[in-house]
Amino acid sequence: MGNKFLIFILLILLVLNSQFSFGSGKIYGKSQTIDKEYKKYELCRLKKVEINLKDGKKDGYKCIFRRQLKGKDVTVMQPSPQCQTSFKCKREDQN
Repeated sequence: MGNKFLIFILLILLVLNSQFSFGSGKIYGKSQTIDKEYKKYELCRLKKVEINLKDGKKDGYKCIFRRQLKGKDVTVMQPSPQCQTSFKCKREDQN
């Protein structure tokens, strides 16, 4: 009988203690996610591939990509003529 009473008292104390731990939380200080500026991206698709000439000699290739939204084309220099068909590029500021 004594063990059952002790277990009953411990269960009551456990239930009462757990009710106080489910209170609403509060964050003190400045939030780091609200002030963070997120970089926006858009899709850039391959427009054309050109040979890059430097001093009259071939110096790799230019992969020219057209932006999904308005803006200047994106040029990527590389040694081989195989360019990827599209990639996510940073948006230009539209002020």
